[in-house]
Amino acid sequence: MNVEYIVESIELIKEAMPDSLEEFKLMGLAKDGIYKRLEFAIQALLEGLSELGRKREIIALSYSDLIRSLEEKGILPKETAEKAEFLAQLREVLIYDYDLMNDEIAFRNMEEYIEYVRELLEFLRGVEG
Repeated sequence: MNVEYIVESIELIKEAMPDSLEEFKLMGLAKDGIYKRLEFAIQALLEGLSELGRKREIIALSYSDLIRSLEEKGILPKETAEKAEFLAQLREVLIYDYDLMNDEIAFRNMEEYIEYVRELLEFLRGVEG
C-alpha cells in the first residue's frame, strides 16, 4: 500500500476543491483530476485490504467479498467495513460508470469521502504497525 500516495492524493483534492458548487462544475479537467485522485486513493486502500486478506488466508472474488470476509473474521470492525464497502462502490462508479457521477452530490460529500479514506488508512496503518 502506498501511504504517501494516498496522503498526497487527499491533500491535492483538498487544495483543489473550490468554495462553491458552481466553481466545481466549471473546473473541467481539474474536476476530473479530483475524481481520478479519489479513485487512485481508494484503489490503494483496497490493495492494502487485499494484502491484509492474503496474510489472513482469505480468498475473495471481489472487494465486497473481501471486506465482508474481513468483517466476519473480526479483523475489520463493522463501521470500518461499511465505509470500506462504500468506497469500493464509489470506486466502481468512478472507473466504470463515470457518467453517473453527480457533481452536486460529490461536491457536498467530498469531505466525507476524504474522511472515509483517512479512517481506512489509519485502520490499515494500525494493523500493519
